[in-house]
Amino acid sequence: MHSVSATEKGGRPTMKDENNSPDAARRRSCYLAAGIAISAFSLLFLRLIPFFWIQLAVSVLVLCGLALVLERKHMLAALRDAGGRNLIVDVALGLASASVLYVVFMVGNVAARILFPFGGSEIESVYGFGSATSRLAIGLLLLLVVGPGEEFFWRGYVQRRLASEFGLPGMALSVLAYGGAHVVTFNLTLILAAFVCGGFWALMYHFFHSLRANMISHAAWAVAIFVLFPMA
Repeated sequence: MHSVSATEKGGRPTMKDENNSPDAARRRSCYLAAGIAISAFSLLFLRLIPFFWIQLAVSVLVLCGLALVLERKHMLAALRDAGGRNLIVDVALGLASASVLYVVFMVGNVAARILFPFGGSEIESVYGFGSATSRLAIGLLLLLVVGPGEEFFWRGYVQRRLASEFGLPGMALSVLAYGGAHVVTFNLTLILAAFVCGGFWALMYHFFHSLRANMISHAAWAVAIFVLFPMA
């Protein structure tokens, strides 16, 4: 005689049933992918890998590929979803939001230098990452790979998956993961900046539901703050 599960008897799904469900498998895959991302970023920020910006771009491409392998259908759908807005509106939204975030960082730059004795040196150390790479190369990598790719992975995959499972707490968890990838630097200014950026783009994706706008925002902000109008 074989045992009959709760679902076979018409009852509520058992814990075993829930753990074996497609949603549970996708959730575990998301945790694993986020863990891989945090580990990869930690290696970069510890400067254990040379050519920071190039390796960052490679890491982002790998993470995007991983997201596509794990949830190809959902990722492609997320790319197509622009919240009912056309390209011109999304470009305007992306550039406007990038400008707002840049102004936030202008204020934060001044505040960090005034409030923290170490603020100035921490900010300058961030600009020391990958200093051997030309500004043109850095700009192209940020514009074409890093900015769009990070949004594709962190917002389009990690946030979307966690928010679909847990709602707003899931979105908060995705921000925690994004910011947590920078903790290994022990650079308080950089860590705070990462959480500000993560929270900003998470809210932007939550309200406007457009990866396209997020990608434009991230790319434009990154090029502005690291190449065109640096703060150090």
